[in-house]
Amino acid sequence: MSNPLGKGAAGEVELVQLGELKMVGIPVIVSFKDGDFGKIGQTKQLFLARKGEIKHTVHSECYWAPWYSCEVMFTYFYCLEVSELADIPEGMLGFTIPKGTYTKVRYEGPHPADPDPYAVLAAYRQEHHMSAKADGMVLEKYPFDKDSILQWLSTEVYGPVTLQS
Repeated sequence: MSNPLGKGAAGEVELVQLGELKMVGIPVIVSFKDGDFGKIGQTKQLFLARKGEIKHTVHSECYWAPWYSCEVMFTYFYCLEVSELADIPEGMLGFTIPKGTYTKVRYEGPHPADPDPYAVLAAYRQEHHMSAKADGMVLEKYPFDKDSILQWLSTEVYGPVTLQS
């Protein structure tokens, strides 16, 4: 089935080092089996309504969506990067993502993504003899100025990697 908006564009994959990132935001946990996936959109709307409550924001032009999963469920966050974990609003969570090595790809195009940025990163890892870091958080970064465009996706995806010898 083709997308009437056409195919998007994924940029070149880069290997990047990210320093420690402090985040404050709202988590959502969804079970893969029988989960209420509508909670994801509801949590995003709640985050957008409450993002002004987050203090010590580093980059107000974008938000982050770190996530991790296991075979049963996944946890997704809507966050702002902050300079310090202080004054965390009620109902939000503050946490630190340690510095690490990531593969990064930028995607701009219709939603759902085509090509899939995750498939692009997986192919790069395989070609360069890397593996996904099992206990790392994947990071998605979104600009606020393109967030309201329906059926359009503008993101950077950072996949944590372990370099193999």
